[in-house]
Amino acid sequence: MIIPVTAQVTWGVRGGLAYSSLVQKIDNNYQSGARFGFSVAGLTQIPLYKRLSLQPEVAFVHQGGNYLSNIPDEDGTGRVYPKTKCNYYSILIPVNLVYTFQFTDVYFSVMAGPAVDIVFGQSGEADLKTFDLGVNLGLQVEYSNFFFSVSALCGTLDRRTSKHDGESSLYQNNVTFSLGYYFRR
Repeated sequence: MIIPVTAQVTWGVRGGLAYSSLVQKIDNNYQSGARFGFSVAGLTQIPLYKRLSLQPEVAFVHQGGNYLSNIPDEDGTGRVYPKTKCNYYSILIPVNLVYTFQFTDVYFSVMAGPAVDIVFGQSGEADLKTFDLGVNLGLQVEYSNFFFSVSALCGTLDRRTSKHDGESSLYQNNVTFSLGYYFRR
């Protein structure tokens, strides 16, 4: 007997608060400039084997941050570190492998996977690359189709479009706290 895969797929939605930062290393110290934004998403859970499932998601995220630039001063004798602030919208597409276990009628999930971040609608002085690949990690607690999740995205590509001599790489990080609902029967 063949059971259609679509009968096993679960759809859901979530919304929440996103804390994003742009991280760089200056003089052997990590510096980050952060801001709060929001995230709304649609997701699906595709069972793979027993407690293991695949959870792709498409999220609309408002994120950004600030960072320091390393620019030679006018007379060429030193450096100036102006702060650049930016905020923008992006489409974030994580594809997580999820392991779920049950305790009474509460479901706990641990998830990890790659993510693609496509930036648009930049504002501020920043000139950042519009594409990033990242690693997404998260935890989720579900009760009666409602869930709370915490996920962290660590960008892996340098976001600067151009660098002055001595400037460090710049990476986007994001932590999202969400409430959501699964449309289960």
